[in-house]
Formats: sequence, C-alpha cells, structure tokens
Amino acid sequence: MITLGIETSCDETALALIETRIVNGVFECKVINSLVHSQAELHSAYGGVFPTLAKREHGRNLVPLMRKLLETSGIIGEKSTSTSPGKASLKEVLESFGSDFPAQNPDLFESFDHADFLNNIPTIDSIAVTEGPGLEPALWVGINFARVLGALWNIPVIPVNHMEGHIVGSLLNSEATNGTWQRLKNMDFPAIALLISGGHTELVKITSQEQSERVSDLSAVGQRQSGNTFRLRYSIIGQTKDDAVGEAFDKVARLLGLPYPGGPHISKLSHEAWEEKIESSVKLPRPMLRSGDLDFSFSGLKTAVLYAVRANSGTDGQLTDVFKKGLAREFEDAVTETLDSKLRHAIESIGARTIIVGGGVSANHRLREQFQKTADEFAIPLLLPTRHISGDNALMIALAGALDSGSPLDLANPAKTPLKAQGTKRLGAEV
Repeated sequence: MITLGIETSCDETALALIETRIVNGVFECKVINSLVHSQAELHSAYGGVFPTLAKREHGRNLVPLMRKLLETSGIIGEKSTSTSPGKASLKEVLESFGSDFPAQNPDLFESFDHADFLNNIPTIDSIAVTEGPGLEPALWVGINFARVLGALWNIPVIPVNHMEGHIVGSLLNSEATNGTWQRLKNMDFPAIALLISGGHTELVKITSQEQSERVSDLSAVGQRQSGNTFRLRYSIIGQTKDDAVGEAFDKVARLLGLPYPGGPHISKLSHEAWEEKIESSVKLPRPMLRSGDLDFSFSGLKTAVLYAVRANSGTDGQLTDVFKKGLAREFEDAVTETLDSKLRHAIESIGARTIIVGGGVSANHRLREQFQKTADEFAIPLLLPTRHISGDNALMIALAGALDSGSPLDLANPAKTPLKAQGTKRLGAEV
C-alpha cells in the first residue's frame, strides 16, 4: 500500500510517499521520497511564525512540491478526464467544492491552474493529512489539498494527529535509506513519550489494547491491517502550563539577538561555551522541579533570561560574546535538567519500559546525550528520531496514516467531508 503524507501544521510545507506491507505478519515500511520546504527564512523577520504568511506560502508551495514529489518518485498512472467512467477531471472536482474553497485558500486555488499533471492518477492508495494540532489557517491549506486529491483520485483521506506523527516517526530505523524496506523499532509497553517542539511540551503514556505488553516490530499493526484490531492508547500525563520548550528557545534567542529559529543558534553558542570553558555568571532557575507533578513551565525561565540580559547589557545596549555564550550554556543546561527530571519522574510513575522522544527540539545534541544516559540508567530503550524526522515533516504523517488505515473518510461528497482543522487537537484514546 502506498500512502501520501501531507503536513502543513506550521511553517514547513511537506509531502512524502511511503509503501507499507505485511511480511509473515510483520509490518514493514519503505520510504519512497520525502520533501520539506522550509519557510523559516521568511518568518525570521518576525522573530517567529506569522500565521497569515504561513498560510499563503503553503498555498503557493503545495502544487509545485507535489509535481516534484511525483516526478522524482516515479509514481505515475492513467489519465483521468471528465469522459473517464466514474472519474472527474480536476476542473470538475474544484467546481464541486463551490465558492468556499477559493475564498478560504485563494493561493492554493489559484495554484491549481498549473496542476493539469494531477489528472494523471498516480499509483497511490491513500492520503494522510495533518488535521491538528497547529495553526488553523495553515492546517486548512493541507486539508483542502488532501480533499481535492482524494476526490480527484478517488482514494481515502486519513486525518492524522500531528503529535502522533512525532511519536511514530521515532520508530523509523535511522539506518534505512530511501527505497529500503525496514521494520519499525520494537516498543515495550507501557511506554513514555516526551514530545518537545515549538508548540508542545508533553509527557504521554502509551499503552496497547493488546494483552501482550510487547509489540515486536509492531506486528500487531500488521494483523490489524489484515482485519483484526490494534490500537495504541495515549494519555497525556504532563504538559506545559505556558510556553512550550521550543518557544522558549526562540524567545531566549531573540533576547540574545540571535536569528529565528533560535534552537540551533543557542545550541551552537552553548557548544562553544563548553569548548572554551565559559561558565555563566548568571544562575537560571530549574522550573517546577519540586512541583510533585509532571507538568512544565518555561515562562519564568524566559523572564529570568530577560532580567539577566537587561542587567548585563553595556551602555550601548549590547551584550559581550562571552556573556552570550555563557548564558546560552546555562539556559540549555536549565532546560535539559528540567526535561530530564520530569522524564525520570514519569518513567518511575508508570513503570515505563520504553522511552520515545519526538519533536523538533529532540534534535538538540545536549538533550539527546542526557536522555541516552537516563535510558541507560533505567536499562530501557530510547527511541529517537533522525534529525530529518525530528522537525515537522510529512514522512511521519504518512506513517501514522498507514498505521491507521482503518479510519479513512468517506469522499462520496468531498465538499462536505467532516475533515477540518483542529488547532488544539489533543492526543487521547485514539490511534
């Protein structure tokens, strides 16, 4: 089965194609292609993501990115025209959506003027698209794109929770290259997932409906695709009360005069501080370590950095390079200790047998090192995504959709499909 993934939850326009199969009852996956178009440079002028700009750019980028994806993947098919039995042309499909579509997503609607290639039905079996959480204006662009393709190609559309995408993305084998079949990493239950990104900081308990507490290579998922039932159960047991950790990185970077996105720039300064043995003259708080729960708060940490910057700015309002490096190191240390302390608490609380870390902040080298030490101490596996998969991408969305292939939407009336953007969608008792 070939699944197309579509991701537009924030400032990355992403498409991916994967193929999945069941071999001797075991689920296997092959990455055909994965493309990501970043808008980071455009948003850097605003110091963060500007939703209206993100929406516009998604609308402009999806059709050309799809052309590139199909051309480089060799996924082609028969010509579809209005005269083909039971099939509609792109023009007819767009007309079926009425006036709402062009009004809601004008840039995407206009881009279809140069999308005649979509009338060639590719050998794709299903479409997985992010429906939330994320920026609703941006989400709607990907959703409407999926609705058009689903109706045009007469294939099911599967709504995907973006955060589940980050979880299953960490199950992909980092050593597998495009075109290579792979089995997903083993996961023992209960598992704990730490999701750390620009918009989220969550601890999620993962269990299975299966009586067995071990799913070897997600073989039960393969059984589900053969007609049986398999579901992962998610329960959020800890979350941020204010800023997400990725948002804190960006805000602190702005205070230090660093570009957006801030995480890589802070990590670079922190690394230089370690190499040059620079320590900060400022001691930052480790928020909520003694709260007794699994929640997070980063607003106070950000405020402490603000006060430190104000107190140490020169008469010209500038900070010395030494101060910046030391403070970057101290901030990264504070974040690392906070996240690791809560993760340890969560492991002990639920008796976790697997650690999963996902989200863009998981690319941070200091965090990855510390989480590995923690996993080694508890003698349980740590599943980390590759750096390509750690950020927002459509590969993880396609995989989540392929694993959830039993819940496609009815496209009999594509203009009225129940699929809609859910900016605050949460992980719960869902797959």
